[in-house]
Amino acid sequence: MKYFALLTLTTLGFCLTSCSGTETKTSSVPQSTTESVAPQLDMGEERRMILNDTLLIEPKKLSNPNEVASYLWQYKGDTLATTRSFSYTSTTLGVHLLNFSVTYNDAKVLSDTLNVIVTKEEIDVSIPKISEALKAKYLTAINNARAIAQDCGSKGKFSATTPLTWNEKLYSAAYEHTQDLVKSQTFEHEGSGTPSDWTGYALNKKSDLIERAEAYGYKWHRLAENLAGGTTMDDAQKAVDSWLESDYHCENLMNPNFTEVGMAMVKDEDSKYTHYWSQEFGTPK
Repeated sequence: MKYFALLTLTTLGFCLTSCSGTETKTSSVPQSTTESVAPQLDMGEERRMILNDTLLIEPKKLSNPNEVASYLWQYKGDTLATTRSFSYTSTTLGVHLLNFSVTYNDAKVLSDTLNVIVTKEEIDVSIPKISEALKAKYLTAINNARAIAQDCGSKGKFSATTPLTWNEKLYSAAYEHTQDLVKSQTFEHEGSGTPSDWTGYALNKKSDLIERAEAYGYKWHRLAENLAGGTTMDDAQKAVDSWLESDYHCENLMNPNFTEVGMAMVKDEDSKYTHYWSQEFGTPK
């Protein structure tokens, strides 16, 4: 049996602060070369572990360690350790927010938090590298469509427009959502909220397009997402052709305000649609 599905979403960006450029002049004040530097504490990125396993927890960055008077690790108000690093074992699933405080000899206190994501099995959150040849194939299918006028039905007729360039951050966001659709057997713009929704699970919610793009450091002015799935949709050109036949997807593809794109496909013979596609459009700030 053949299955086929499409979904589209557009998010417009707005200027929340003054859009006009202003120049601020400040006087230059010589700084003493002996001026002390404030201590810094950084717990780094979230950590992942399997239920009942043990994980070594320590700060990614801690300045002036020789001047530290005490350490304090806490979870939900309970003390876990009073050392710089410790071995953490969790017997419950979910996202554990660990609090770390450092008190210096001069009574200055620094604090930071760390999300520890506990799952039943190991979750591979790596983004596979995409070949230059495959990028070129994806861009060719997209930009060939943008190079000619398109009738997007209820969304109007679009003139030929400028080509898009590839963006790795948008590709990462696209891949994350695509693999989530496959593993969770869902088909929505929202993430599944399960461990395969890497961004959403860490936030204890279902992720959205904005959160996934920002998770990979994409600073955006406009965003849009096209999704497609089909048992016979095994080629980028087939995905693009299907989007062109849908008014809203066609509008995203032809929107002259977008300048960048990332696109990913994940195949799973045991899934409903077999081939799952995510296409992320962006205009950076």
